[in-house]
Amino acid sequence: MSKLTPAQLQALRKALRKAPPAELKAAFALIRTQSDRALLAAIAPAKKRAKKAPDPLVRELEQTLKPVIAPPQEKADMLIAHIAKRHRKKLTLQPKGLTDAVRQLRTRFTDAQISAGAKNLMAHLTKLYGDRETVV
Repeated sequence: MSKLTPAQLQALRKALRKAPPAELKAAFALIRTQSDRALLAAIAPAKKRAKKAPDPLVRELEQTLKPVIAPPQEKADMLIAHIAKRHRKKLTLQPKGLTDAVRQLRTRFTDAQISAGAKNLMAHLTKLYGDRETVV
């Protein structure tokens, strides 16, 4: 049996100092029976979940409303107000952004209506402010 170096002793003490003897005994028994690969996989941090694919309608609205220089919440408020005006409906939605606005609008309108509303909003804004210089 080989002797432990001072660095190895220090590493063992640092890692296992606060563990009770019964837990240490169980851990050493487990280490003897398992492969390095299995042990490293067991103590590795959990993998992050992959992000969900973005909603195609939200992506389309982001692209459509991109020329509007405003925070997403303001864009969502403008879109909801415009759609409500066009369809002559009273909408009391309070979205936190475009994704939330789409989620809330889908309860009353189809994706095609929401998309058309965004395009119509941009046409309306272009008609109102089209002769001014824009910053891109």
